[in-house]
Amino acid sequence: MKRIMTVVGVLVLGWLGATAYISSTFKSEFEQYLQRVNTLYASQGVQYKAEVESSLFTSDVKLEIDFDAEHIGKAAADIYVEFIKLPIKVAYQVEHGPIFYRDGLGIGFAKFTAQMKASEMLAEKSKEELLKVIPEDVTLYLTEVLCFDKQLKIALYSSAVTAEENGAKVEIAPLTGSGVIDTETLLGSFGITLPKISLEREGINAVMTGTTLHMDMKDMLGGKYLLGDGQFKIAKVRVEQKELSNPVEMDFTMDFKTGREEGDYLMADIAMQFNQKGLEQLDPTTGGVAEQVNFSMKLQGISMDALQKFEEVNRKQLEMTDMMYGMMTETDPAKAEAALKRAETAQEDFMNATTEAFKALLVKERTKVSAAMDLTKDDAKSSMSLSIGYVGEALNGSLEEMVAYLQRKPLEYLALDADLDFNEKHLALNPSPEAQQQAKMGFDMAVMQGMMNFENGVYSTKLEYKPKVLKINGQDKSQEILPMLEMSLAQGR
Repeated sequence: MKRIMTVVGVLVLGWLGATAYISSTFKSEFEQYLQRVNTLYASQGVQYKAEVESSLFTSDVKLEIDFDAEHIGKAAADIYVEFIKLPIKVAYQVEHGPIFYRDGLGIGFAKFTAQMKASEMLAEKSKEELLKVIPEDVTLYLTEVLCFDKQLKIALYSSAVTAEENGAKVEIAPLTGSGVIDTETLLGSFGITLPKISLEREGINAVMTGTTLHMDMKDMLGGKYLLGDGQFKIAKVRVEQKELSNPVEMDFTMDFKTGREEGDYLMADIAMQFNQKGLEQLDPTTGGVAEQVNFSMKLQGISMDALQKFEEVNRKQLEMTDMMYGMMTETDPAKAEAALKRAETAQEDFMNATTEAFKALLVKERTKVSAAMDLTKDDAKSSMSLSIGYVGEALNGSLEEMVAYLQRKPLEYLALDADLDFNEKHLALNPSPEAQQQAKMGFDMAVMQGMMNFENGVYSTKLEYKPKVLKINGQDKSQEILPMLEMSLAQGR
């Protein structure tokens, strides 16, 4: 028995010792995490502040989220406060580890819980409008557990919403979310799910299900640009309308990715897919609507130098906007004249920053934009792709000189690849018989000139260009076409 009591005593003392240690270090740990978050979001003008009061077993954290007017601009800040009550305040109740007892047994460094009312984050007028439509308000429930390995596990959910106005009824199912963030690196993943939104009104019934957003941050460039991938998805939208013989059904998916290339260059990639059935009922005069559309775009070779200089452009633009805003709101003539001079100086600074950013934007044999699209209808598919790369020398001179060069000399600095496969069945997608006929005449003319091929009901062509060399469907057309293009560009000066 004495041994059992001794073991229990040791365990209790160990638990109290661990709790006392967590209590003594919690404030500094939380403030260090907040400092890293502020560093990350400083360029976006977001500021986090907190007051922490700790006892042995618990802490109270009063968190404030605000926008720095110097970073977002006074004009933008004034617009924000019209709709949002700043700062946004979140009151966390924190249970110290190593063992949690509230709302179930758990283990960790600290457990945060909070509730937020949507109306409490809105400015007075917006709050009144929200409560008029949703008298019971919308509540968001947050639970965050800081583990011993510095991982912050986040879970949230909202209350359900029912709103009725002007004969329409909207129901929104509870929102849920979860994620894990490394408090040292600020990398991690997070996902939000909105299971269902429904709308009922006389003659119409619409339901949207399976709306999700997932983000996975895997890397950080330059200490402030989060890189990773994510997906936004609407699993299904179904609309039943009295005037329609069949329901309209749609779904949408968007995948996005940012990543690091060799030499600390950045790439961004986005891909979207849209599917539908029944949309053509909304306008029977059209030639129909594609059943599936895929679109993607990729940007490569964005340098750190360019990112930083475009940040400076944004900052100078905000300064210029603020100066103009101050000038227009000034009623004293003398002060208005002084404000005008400051606005002119700010405009000059903005143009100088834009010039420097423009110089850094295009990097020889690195900067590249690619896009692709395909559509499906009536068991037929059409597709097109385009890739444009910069192969010219570094830009220099004034902004006007650089823009003039890019407009006049594209044949000197562009490398281009393009592919087109167009199914003749899709000519019916043109809005009128006349437009369909004109499109077909254009395609047939291109076939006669050797610019396109036509086989098995598909018009196709492949174009490749690098400075001074143009190939169409594998045939060198440089001597035949480039002189005319150069003459046309010269005349457009």
